[in-house]
This record gives sequence, C-alpha cells and structure tokens, in this order.
Amino acid sequence: MRVTDVRLRLNIGAQFRALWLLKSRRRISDTGAEAILTARGVPVVDPREILSPAYPRIIEVVDPPPQPSVLQDWKTEVKDTPCHVFNKRFSPLIGMPQVQCLTNSVVQSSLPKSVLDCATKITEEEDKKVKEAIFHAHLLDSFQAKLPKVINMDRPGWNERREYGIPFGRKHKTLTYQLLLLLDQQVPGALERQLVEDTLTQVTLKHSDSLMQINHEAAFIVSSLTPLPQLADNAEIKSLQEETLPDIYPLSPLVNCRAFNTYCLKDSYGVASNNLYPHTIFIHQNQSRMKLSEDQFAGISLLHAFSHAAAYAKATGSIVGSNLEKPVVLQVVHMHRQYFHMGVFQLNTLNLTGTTKNIFWTQPWEPLFSKCCFQAAQPVLEGYNPRVFELLKGLHAQC
Repeated sequence: MRVTDVRLRLNIGAQFRALWLLKSRRRISDTGAEAILTARGVPVVDPREILSPAYPRIIEVVDPPPQPSVLQDWKTEVKDTPCHVFNKRFSPLIGMPQVQCLTNSVVQSSLPKSVLDCATKITEEEDKKVKEAIFHAHLLDSFQAKLPKVINMDRPGWNERREYGIPFGRKHKTLTYQLLLLLDQQVPGALERQLVEDTLTQVTLKHSDSLMQINHEAAFIVSSLTPLPQLADNAEIKSLQEETLPDIYPLSPLVNCRAFNTYCLKDSYGVASNNLYPHTIFIHQNQSRMKLSEDQFAGISLLHAFSHAAAYAKATGSIVGSNLEKPVVLQVVHMHRQYFHMGVFQLNTLNLTGTTKNIFWTQPWEPLFSKCCFQAAQPVLEGYNPRVFELLKGLHAQC
C-alpha cells in the first residue's frame, strides 16, 4: 500500500463558522426601488405596520408546577454518633424479612380489594397503545450511549466489546412516562394530579439504639389534591399488635449497611409543597450489576415506600408522639428491566420497635414481556402480559 498525503482537507464545522462570519458582515444594498416608487406617487410603507403575525403570542399566567426538593446544598458535618445510611446501592441481605424488621411492617400477600376491583380488563385500543409504548422505549428511541461493560463469567479476564444502545435508565423513564400519559387518558380526574420527576427524599430515624438515615431517589412522584383513603381502620391496626415480625437472629436489621460519621440530620420530602398529598411513587432499579431475587426486589419496594411516607409525615408534622394522628397511605411501582412490582403502604407509626405496626400490601412481580428486540429488521415483542397495565389502572384509579 502506498502512503499518500491527504491534501485540501477542510473541517466542516470550521468552514461553516467562517462562512457565517463572512456573510453576516454583508449589508443589504439599496436597489433604488423605494426612490422610483416614491417618484411615481406610489406610497411605500413598512410591512410591519400593516401585517400582523400569523400566530399571535399569547401569554397565559398559570400556577407554577411543584418543584422537587434540593439536597445538594446541604453540608455534612462530622458527628460523634455513627449513622447507618441507606441509599440506592443498599441490597437487603435476606430480603423482605430484614426490611420488615427494619420498618416494623406487616406484609399482606395481596393488593387491597379496592385496587383489584379497579383493575379492569384491558381493551384492544389500550393493548395496542401499550405495545407501541414498549416499542418506542426499547427499540425506536434514537438516543445512543455507551452501555455498561459486560462481564462474562465464562471467560474471566476477557474484555468484551463495548456496545452502544439505549441505557436501561432511559428505557425505564420513557416507558413509565408513556404509560402515565395513557393512564391519565383512561382514568377520570387523573389530569388534576401533579407529576414531579427525579426527586430526592431524606429522612432520619432511630432504630433501637442506632441512628439510621434513608436517602432515596424516585423517578416520578404522582401527587394529588386529596389524600388516599385509609385502608386499615384503627381496630385492624390494633389487632396487628399481636402479630410478630420475622426472626432474623443473630443478624441485625441494619446488616449490610455501612455506618458513617459524616452526615446531615435534615429531613426532606421529594415534593416541596404542603398542599399536595402523595399518591404513587415510581422507582427504577437501574443498576445492572445488582442481581436481585424477587424477595429482595420486593424488600426494596417496601423500604422506598416507608422512606417517602415517613419523610412526608415528618414534613407535614402529623406525628403525635411516635404514632401518626392520621395514617399516610401511598402506592409504589418498582420497575427493573421488564419486571414490575406494585404495592400499597400504610404508615401508622415511626416507632420502629413498638407494638404498633405498619402495613404493606404486595403481590409477586409481573413481567411486562419476555423479549423485545429486532429480528430480520422488524421489531418483535414476545410474551406480552396485559395484567401489568390492568394493575396500573387499579392503582391509578384510587382517589
């Protein structure tokens, strides 16, 4: 092969900027048309005086949307007492029993009857729109980024080729947003709710003699003008006092969580508005290297629901002693890849070692589909499960 020099090579960007600079200095030459028309008695006017814009600008004053809380400006300080900090990287070692002891919660193995009654059968039109949302989020998005490095355990030390595609975080957010738009169209009165994206919630509590802090992110928080109704009445809450939590001895509920001496004691709920009540939080498990079982997945859902409910209760000041004057009810939708886990949580107390217990209604996770990919240049969806959207309708219809 002969080595040759590349000559007369121009950078397109630099060439465009140079041409733009040259042309921008040009002045519009006077053709003399105005003088000729004036001499012949033809009036010449500015077109802006007689023409109106095709689309007049309308300024409408509306109420600003709710803003998420900001935690970045908070300064941490060195404390004498260590604090166990739970964040998105925490994974319960033994799954749901550990989170139950951590949050003092009783788990019910089914969603509330009010949710199941509203989970009506999906129509053909809804089925078509849900499939279009799946294709749009997983296949038809033009956004491309370098995907996480693939580690092949069968070939240790081998560097796999880095692929470009749609990150899981973007797939999750796009699909959740498309489903929320569809749910708002199907559920009456849902358009009055407020939606806040990428929120941060921080709450500090005491568990036995230890201090713990929960820092959680939510991809979306749906807030309503009215609170969700209380699912378990006072008699049922009192009857659950005799129910015992799972015994995980000799492990501590704080196992697998690091303790830090540098932290901030301030509390904050994800939505900075006291006029809105929590309705549903959507969380996404975007960490590809965290291999979670179904029990651990459900435990993380419970921990997120507890942290957001506790932060809201402390922000509104509805706590009498260690118990709540009125329980806080919120719903949680946990999504990872094609799996959806849904639950309803009722916060009754912030005393994590007392007799009064919180309640979490849950059920096994549901896969939305089994496979979504291109085959022979055609988008293919296999194993589609319409039950997921039916349950989402049941949760969204609660008011």
